[in-house]
Amino acid sequence: MAYNEDSSASGHDEPWIQWFCGLKGHEMFCEVERSYIEDGFNLYGLRTCVSNFSDCLDLILDRIGPDDSDDSHLTQSACTLYGLIHARYIITAHGLDAMYNKYASKEFGTCPLVQCAGQPVLPVGLKDEMGADTVKIFCPKCQCVYHPPPVRSRSSHHGGAGAAGVDGAAFGTTFPHLFLMTFSNLVPDPLPQDSAYIPRVFGFRVHMSARQRASGTSTASASPSGHVPTSATRQHRELVDNNKRSSFVGRRAETVTKDNNADRKSKDETTEPTAKNPQDRAAATQETTKAGTTSNQKGRKGLTTTSLSKQTEEEVGSSKKTKSGKRKNDIDINNSNSNSTKKSDANGAAHNDTSSKRRRKSDN
Repeated sequence: MAYNEDSSASGHDEPWIQWFCGLKGHEMFCEVERSYIEDGFNLYGLRTCVSNFSDCLDLILDRIGPDDSDDSHLTQSACTLYGLIHARYIITAHGLDAMYNKYASKEFGTCPLVQCAGQPVLPVGLKDEMGADTVKIFCPKCQCVYHPPPVRSRSSHHGGAGAAGVDGAAFGTTFPHLFLMTFSNLVPDPLPQDSAYIPRVFGFRVHMSARQRASGTSTASASPSGHVPTSATRQHRELVDNNKRSSFVGRRAETVTKDNNADRKSKDETTEPTAKNPQDRAAATQETTKAGTTSNQKGRKGLTTTSLSKQTEEEVGSSKKTKSGKRKNDIDINNSNSNSTKKSDANGAAHNDTSSKRRRKSDN
């Protein structure tokens, strides 16, 4: 929180809340009602966030005087506790009404973008945790977040809304959007699409190639005010990128169509006949179909004749094999019969010899 030891010397006679909101750079804070702080339900969960919670609460509620709390650490903890209570209070009905009056009087400052023409802004935090980041300002017209201007006097150009050391958790991430949803009549019209600033050199628009070269050598440098790029510039970049993509796709499609047409022409020149009339083309196609059918028929006939010749050759070979087998069998049978007859003749002759010998012996 934007508190230092030098600022504690002022305002011993006024209440602590008024003293805190009157510090330089605390113009964004509103005075939280005492009844809201005294309700323990509204402070649920904050005891673990701050050390010496009860002493800090007594200091905020003026239960102990400034002379009794000379400890700077206690005052710093009290400032942190008040910031957390403030973030819860400004999203209530009474808190939104208190912030409405400050918004109407432009105490939060105005948008630094030229196209917004002094649009009042709202404080916002990028994180809900203490010590994460400082407070920022949100413009409801260009829908962008900026760094607040440096600390200045109350009569400054931006209404004195300097909060360089104020923690963003004291306002939270919800407040500006809930504020605009509650007071919908305060929502301004968005910026027109053609309101983006166009860089020109001697009256001529800067080409995108120059930006690409600059972005290739170095990253995008921050502006002097340190604000985030506007939505208008982002939309312009998106439109340029879309135009590039569409042009590339169109050129690619043209090249593809040209290649396809060239391929078709080459195929037509090689395959189609030279006749130009549709009747000649039809006759040529009929002739080609007839030639194809005749060739197919011839091929089929050749296949059938070859298959028949193969079958006849196989049958003749099998018949020859069977005849040769029969002849061999007949020869073997004849040979066996002749052998058997020879054996029988020999046996008969031997028998006759033995019988004649026996007869001769009997005669003698």
